Amino acid sequence: MKYINEIIHGDSVEVMRELPENVYDACLTDPPYKLSQKYTTSTDSDNIIAIASIYNVAIELKRVVKVGGLCIVFYDNRILPMVLDAYKKAGWKYIRSLTMYRRAGNAYNMCGWMSTSDFILIFQNGDGKVNFYGKCSHDVYVKDKMEKESFGHPAQKPEWIIEDILQRILLPEMSVIDPYSGSGTTCAVAKKLGIKYTGIEQELEFVNISKKRMEEKKEEKEFEPQTLFNTQT
Repeated sequence: MKYINEIIHGDSVEVMRELPENVYDACLTDPPYKLSQKYTTSTDSDNIIAIASIYNVAIELKRVVKVGGLCIVFYDNRILPMVLDAYKKAGWKYIRSLTMYRRAGNAYNMCGWMSTSDFILIFQNGDGKVNFYGKCSHDVYVKDKMEKESFGHPAQKPEWIIEDILQRILLPEMSVIDPYSGSGTTCAVAKKLGIKYTGIEQELEFVNISKKRMEEKKEEKEFEPQTLFNTQT
């Protein structure tokens, strides 16, 4: 399959348009959300284009992810309506959300509360049965310490959270795509678990960081391919 086990430098929509339909078992991604501006509820023009890209990305993801497959999306509560609207218009079905609570790291006062959490949204491509594998855990991930190794990305997510999610929805030899791969965390964890991956990233700096990271990452862990339960959505 084209681009399998690769980090691609380019625009996510343009790259995915080169791919055939129904080739990935799932998507796990962390789109940009207002990283370039101050932490407020307002918007600015330099980042609107970046965050609005989720509309076209959601459309292409629906085409390349298999029918019934899941898309896991990290997103910010300030612009939550945008991602829900984008995925609904693209034909994805909202399943549920998880939460990442940032006990460690920066926190900001927003409208009377300190902002210390991000949503992790789960969408399904159509209807059908979903298998969940591996170990079951609570639906709130607590980030209580900073990552041991920083790869220079302002939105780097902890590997252990990505690993817990991937081992829940995929088995070794299945495949995942990340159209906003950043410093390559989704792909690095997928490689560790024996899952096939494709990452797409516009910033050449992070493409190079990701490729170096992939060269150093080894398949370290196998998880039990035991189905916890099936659910008809």
